[in-house]
Amino acid sequence: MKSLLPVVLLFTCAFADETLPLKQVGEVVYASYGDRELHLDWVRPDDEKIYPGIVLVHGGGWIGGSRKSFQTTAEDLARAGYVVANVDYRLATEAKFPGAVLDVKAAVRWMRSNAAMLGLDPGKIGGVGGSAGGHLTAMLAATGDDEAFPGTTNHPDQSDALQAAVIMGAGVDQVARVKETKSGSIKNCVIFFGGEFSEVPEVYAAGSPITHLSKSTAPTLMLDGEFDKPGERYPEYRAKLDSFGVRNEFVMIPGAKHGEWGKAAFRPAFVAAMVSFLDSALK
Repeated sequence: MKSLLPVVLLFTCAFADETLPLKQVGEVVYASYGDRELHLDWVRPDDEKIYPGIVLVHGGGWIGGSRKSFQTTAEDLARAGYVVANVDYRLATEAKFPGAVLDVKAAVRWMRSNAAMLGLDPGKIGGVGGSAGGHLTAMLAATGDDEAFPGTTNHPDQSDALQAAVIMGAGVDQVARVKETKSGSIKNCVIFFGGEFSEVPEVYAAGSPITHLSKSTAPTLMLDGEFDKPGERYPEYRAKLDSFGVRNEFVMIPGAKHGEWGKAAFRPAFVAAMVSFLDSALK
């Protein structure tokens, strides 16, 4: 088993040509539920090559946030040689768990269904998410094509499995997370899971990526800032991934706090770490 201690890696910021022309298309409907439409923006190098894909999932505690916060990161990843779908999803104030999970799965299926138009290799799609988006990305990585999360609408003929995942500041065990609090309650979790842990413990477990890990889980990079409890969320998670023989790595970005993966001072290091891992898994 690999060491579960935090690892610090320093990356060069010269991971992509910042002058590389990009093709971008915004406000694309990728899923709908009756009259409710969900949107994404996609971006890729402006050429004719075929690239791996990335679904990019924003944070906000499941109750806030927008894909717009990841726009620059999406462009960075595209310049590194990816087709990036930067997605919104239904927030917990609109749809309880598993609503957001079903949404990001639908986004992956949309990418595969539109692979020819996107210039995408449908067999190579990774996920990147921060905070609540990291949780959703971890759920994607662990529940690919899982019948417990059926894609009954929105391109059900396609797979929603990932081939790699990068999760940043993500709660991978919601049961342990709430048990570690003094009150036994986390407001965002109550909204997302539809009740207190004492009322619906089985829902908290079903919404914890650690519950669903298997040998089929996508290779995963855990990426934290130095001042974001680096590595503290993942020892049991990594040990379980190890037990299934699933590749997993941990990287700490010096100086960064929670949510600062998009901040100008730290974004190049976060993106370089993402690209290093995703290139090795998808290219």
